[in-house]
Amino acid sequence: MKFLDLLKTANHNLLRNKTRTILTILAIFIGSFCITTTSASQAGVSSFLDNQSAAFGGEGLIQVYAKGDDDNAVMANFSSYAGTPTKYTGGDKNEQGLTAITPEQIEKFKELPGIIKDSVLDGKFSTVTYVESTKNHEKFAPKLNLMTNDSVHFDMIAGEMINNKSGENQVMLPNDEWATGLGYENAEEAIGKTLNFVWSDPVTKELVTFPAKIVGVQAPSVISGGAMVINTALNSKLYDENTKYLPTEEKDKVYTIAAEFDYKKYSADDIKKELEKLNLTGVTLEDIMGQIKGFFDAVLGIFTIFGYIALLAAIIGIVNTLLMSVQERTREIGLMKSLGMGRGKIFLSFAIEAILLGFWGSALGAGASILLGAWLNSVAHQGEGFLQNFPTFNIVEYTPATVIPVIVTIMVIAFIASVLPARKASKKDPITALRYE
Repeated sequence: MKFLDLLKTANHNLLRNKTRTILTILAIFIGSFCITTTSASQAGVSSFLDNQSAAFGGEGLIQVYAKGDDDNAVMANFSSYAGTPTKYTGGDKNEQGLTAITPEQIEKFKELPGIIKDSVLDGKFSTVTYVESTKNHEKFAPKLNLMTNDSVHFDMIAGEMINNKSGENQVMLPNDEWATGLGYENAEEAIGKTLNFVWSDPVTKELVTFPAKIVGVQAPSVISGGAMVINTALNSKLYDENTKYLPTEEKDKVYTIAAEFDYKKYSADDIKKELEKLNLTGVTLEDIMGQIKGFFDAVLGIFTIFGYIALLAAIIGIVNTLLMSVQERTREIGLMKSLGMGRGKIFLSFAIEAILLGFWGSALGAGASILLGAWLNSVAHQGEGFLQNFPTFNIVEYTPATVIPVIVTIMVIAFIASVLPARKASKKDPITALRYE
């Protein structure tokens, strides 16, 4: 009997008991659906974060802290660039829990191999009490960021990025919701308008205002973290105002350094090893993205586990289906053996039945997942969908790499599940089998 004949016969045998076959395929369908969907979700998240990272740039950007700082404080400050005021507490720690970096460490850091000396920016980051619109006079509490180097790129809805070489106070709004919140019809209308940065003097309680020009509005991004980006000129003026009552030695303390390194010649690990010698530690954009990916992977991993639990039930169903089939077809097996069919072909015929169960169940499950995923992506981006602000973020992304391995894996598992029943069928004595009632 040729392989094609075995295939046709196996399909025919599966249809002998349609109810049992359908229930087994349904169990495989559920497992395949869950696993394919979670794989596609992981692909969607990874693709979105990779695109965000590539668009943002900053491949050679590293944020440096004193070694031993609390990891949570480091990560929080990497994303917000210490956007709250540094208060004098009489110790070496600021209120973000960061340790001051000494001038000696800074000078040695600048001389490290791979570090671009002119790009080093100390962490004298400022804060404000609130920002006030000159349009509707609404007040908001912002988070402030600096654009630390020219390799960083923000996707813009309107306007352009700030210019750190300009002496003019400039700001980029985090998104178009900020533009409408400030009283403008849309992002384009906000460009060129003035936004007041207001600082309340901690001693006199007087309000000091720093007008800044809105030069751009950012597209929503997981990297920007909803922060306003201000240029160096504005940051310097705000920092001087923030720290004017501090002692000189406290005012000059640096808690973090941002710099570029030659990422084409040196890896981030190379730089981090050099930092350890100076008792410093570094955080790159890749580290931040890795944390975000890790969170999504952990959540999606739970759903994958449920998918494999469903698949385990399907495996039991395959074994049961084939054992029942072997028992029902005992006389038929005896007849095939008496007509000269070898043990190998009998084993193969039952194995093919199991593989077909795995194929139909996994293919249908993957197909249903793809259809549902296309619908979810469409709904999420339409109108007031929850992903309308992230047009490049698909909840699920299906590629051959996310679908085919699932189908093949389930077919292999189905084959393994068939070994016991297939061996039982192939070992039957033809004379005994023909007498079976």
